[in-house]
Amino acid sequence: SSSSSSSSSSSSSSKGMAWYVCGPTVYDSSHLGHARTYVSLDILRRVSLRLHRDGVSSPRPLYVMNITDVDDKIIRRSMEIVSDGDEADPIALARFYEREFWQDLECLHVLPPDVVCRVSEHVEETIVPYIEKIMEGGMAYIIPENEMRQSPSGDGNEGGNVEGSVYFDVRAFECITEGKTRYGKLAPDVVASDFFSWTDNGANVNNHIDGLDENQSDITNDDENLGERDNSLQILRQKRDPRDFCLWKYRPRNPHPSSSSPPEPLSVSYPSPWGTGRPGWHVECSAMIERLSRDFETTHEFRIHAGGVDLKFPHHANEIAQAEAFGVANGGFGGASASAGACDDQSKSESESQAKRWKEWIPHWVHTGHLYVKGRKMSKSLKNFVTIREMLGVSKTSNGEPTTENSRDDDKKDNSSNGKNTDGTNNITHENAWTSPADDFRLWCLGLSGSYRGPATYSKERMEEASVIREKWVRFLIEGQESLDRWRFSTVLDFDNADSKYVNGNVSFSGKGSTKLWGHKELKLFQTATQCSINCQKAVLGQCSNSINGSGKGSFDLDGTTFVKELTFLAETGLAYIQQVKMNRINTDNPQTTPPPPPPEEPLRFVLETMRSQIDLVGFSPLTVHAGISGDNSLNLHSTSATAKNTNYSKKERALLDEIVAFRSAVRSSAIGGLRKKDGIAAVKEILGLCDEMRDYVFPSLGVEILDGKVGDDGRSGGGEWRYCSPRNGNKK
Repeated sequence: SSSSSSSSSSSSSSKGMAWYVCGPTVYDSSHLGHARTYVSLDILRRVSLRLHRDGVSSPRPLYVMNITDVDDKIIRRSMEIVSDGDEADPIALARFYEREFWQDLECLHVLPPDVVCRVSEHVEETIVPYIEKIMEGGMAYIIPENEMRQSPSGDGNEGGNVEGSVYFDVRAFECITEGKTRYGKLAPDVVASDFFSWTDNGANVNNHIDGLDENQSDITNDDENLGERDNSLQILRQKRDPRDFCLWKYRPRNPHPSSSSPPEPLSVSYPSPWGTGRPGWHVECSAMIERLSRDFETTHEFRIHAGGVDLKFPHHANEIAQAEAFGVANGGFGGASASAGACDDQSKSESESQAKRWKEWIPHWVHTGHLYVKGRKMSKSLKNFVTIREMLGVSKTSNGEPTTENSRDDDKKDNSSNGKNTDGTNNITHENAWTSPADDFRLWCLGLSGSYRGPATYSKERMEEASVIREKWVRFLIEGQESLDRWRFSTVLDFDNADSKYVNGNVSFSGKGSTKLWGHKELKLFQTATQCSINCQKAVLGQCSNSINGSGKGSFDLDGTTFVKELTFLAETGLAYIQQVKMNRINTDNPQTTPPPPPPEEPLRFVLETMRSQIDLVGFSPLTVHAGISGDNSLNLHSTSATAKNTNYSKKERALLDEIVAFRSAVRSSAIGGLRKKDGIAAVKEILGLCDEMRDYVFPSLGVEILDGKVGDDGRSGGGEWRYCSPRNGNKK
């Protein structure tokens, strides 16, 4: 699933696919806008891993994510929470929220990346040399910090020891690349062009464009993410083109006394040929991808770049321009290295220019859509956001604010107040198959929020809808596994009670309590599961004829809606089959009639395995995938495992036995009391009340729902049914 900027040359099939995901700017807790992006990308990643395991791709795909831990927002937040007299430490704050971010992803059952790139660890050895190479190619310039500033038409101070901020030169880039590429490949055409005027009125437009290049670094790009702007008209006029953007922010450690800027915190102040400062936001990803491309060049090639749709422009568009400029300056991308300001000096014959094919930097771009709440984009500035921890029900921090003390010591930090217990386990209030907010959210992202590339509206009602669908899946897995265990138990009893003897050296059984013969219902169930598996595979590969994401030639995109519908239909079909088998084995008219043997277990086992395999493919947690297998979700009273044979009952089994014994004692006491008082009617009413209490309160608290049968004219009950339900508490009468 991708949106490609243009076709690219085919790469060696022997190399594995690497893809890069823009991670968060870690200055605050992540919200559901971030969660939708990372859960959606996790689903796509898991599909690619399955393809690798099936031999479609080799070697294993490499998943890379960056962490922006050097940023204006982090610096401002660290200054807000620092104690009087202490120096702010933005890196310590970033480590706190980075740790929280990884814990949130773990709670959402998102696979961790194979490689993590922190900006702070790549500034001096990766990002600064990257900017230097672009300047050597004549596609970047310095805006000096002294009073002798250059005019837009000046020669630019591309080199030397001048201190100042470094800006990417879009016009030089377009000139030097000679039409082989263009700026703003992922940008709207009106923004990618250079029609903006330099008048005061035009400067207002330029100011808006310039502001966008500074730190729109959240996946959902909140309004407050515009960051610090060099937006004064004086500075703006120093830019050669309104599309130019910052590569290096000059920030002196000791500002001039007349400056209103506070001293830069030492933990985010780095040396460079242009003076101390820190990278511009756009350059970090391009530079780190270049570094990783060299590190993994023998095994992997970057083919996918992903992030939120807000990053499409200007962030990703600027990444492409920087990478192509670096490639040209380094002699790659089909162009010779250019000298500073030497656009007119590039003398290449037309035949040579045509012979060299322009190489795309990264051919495929995946962008996830906005998340809306009540018609407005989820945003911290609008106060309409829901954090991941609030949605999951994770306990809050003790004081509501992070403590940065010793935050850099990741291994020794106590996480008990950060969504984790002291033993490292997640401190979530809901931990069972019936109630899993993380899996409900994943189901919503997969099949109820529309295409992952489009916008989605979050609400409690939509999450409840997801919960109802997933509960149907869980009910089938639990009831199906319970039925399978019962049928298997009947088969074991059949063999154990059989009259066996050796006949001509063979074992002969006379038992008739089981069958292995498939009937019409079993064949139909098997065929339904097989077709579901085929349709689910087509859905994850974008091959469904009714795909909501398009089904034209070359279409290849995840169709989560079809995937969810197929699994829901399979669960409904499986539940109907189980109910039909139960009804066939119940004969209330003639209790003396021997019920038919249970059906063969193999068809139902095949359906359960199919269901579990599909939901595991798209990343649901073991709570859902293994529902019915764990003792936490099923009573397993008829289990033939060694644990059951040793009467090592689960907590639910012991609780059920306790309640049954207590119920028997209460009924016995009521009956004896009624006989002694010769008041049978009162005793009967009391016994019926105890039965209702057992039905309405006791069994539901254990995750079992009792359905009373109808009472006939003769006063006899038509029997009752039971099924599993979400455990719920209630006060006994």
